[in-house]
Amino acid sequence: MTCKLVVFDLDGTLADSFDTFRVCLDEAAAVHGFRSLAGEDTQRIRRMSSRQLMDHLGVPIWKVPTLAVDMRRRMFARIDAVRPFPGVEATLRRLQGDGVALALVTSNTRDAARAVLGADTLARFDHLHCGASLFGKRFKLRELLWTTRLRPEAVTCIGDEIRDADAARAVGMNFLGVAWGYTHPEALQAHCDAPLLQRLDELPEHLPASNPTGD
Repeated sequence: MTCKLVVFDLDGTLADSFDTFRVCLDEAAAVHGFRSLAGEDTQRIRRMSSRQLMDHLGVPIWKVPTLAVDMRRRMFARIDAVRPFPGVEATLRRLQGDGVALALVTSNTRDAARAVLGADTLARFDHLHCGASLFGKRFKLRELLWTTRLRPEAVTCIGDEIRDADAARAVGMNFLGVAWGYTHPEALQAHCDAPLLQRLDELPEHLPASNPTGD
C-alpha cells in the first residue's frame, strides 16, 4: 500500500539533542535522587531501551511522569544548543512534493519543536501531537489514525528509539529506524524489519510504494 502519511519523532530523529539530554538528565539526577550518567560509557547507555535506562538509573515507574515534565523544562532551557539534523527541511519538502502528509509525534513540547525546527519547517506538518508521555506514544498514534481515518499500513513512523518501534508495531504501522539517534544502531536494528536509514534524505526511496493491484 502506498504510504500516505509519515510520522516523525523529534529528539534523536529530527533534532540532534542527545548531548543536551545527558546534561539535563544528570542535573535532574541530583534533584530527584537517582543515579547519574556521569562517567558512564555512552555506547552502553545507547544500547538500552527507555525502560532499561530507567531501571539502570533507579527511577521508579511512578516517578517517570514527574521526571518527564522536569526534563522538558530543562531541555527547553538549553534549546539553543539543539539543532536539526542535516537534510530535515529538504526531506520534508520532498515528501510534501510527493503528496505525502506529515505528522510529528513527540514527548517534547510544541515550543521546543518550533525552537529547533523553526516556524516555517514546523508548519509543514499536517498533524502535531506534542507532549506524549514517555511510554504513551502508541496512544498518540492511535489518536492519529482516528483523526486521519487512514489504515495503519498507509502510515510509516520514523524514529530512533526502541519504544518508537514498539509503539508503531502495537498499532500496525510501518516503522523505519534511523542510525543517528539516541539508540545504538545495532540495538535498534534488532527491533526493525527494514534496514536502518543512514541518512534522512534516503527516506523517500524507502517508503512503501503502490503494489501492482493499486491497493
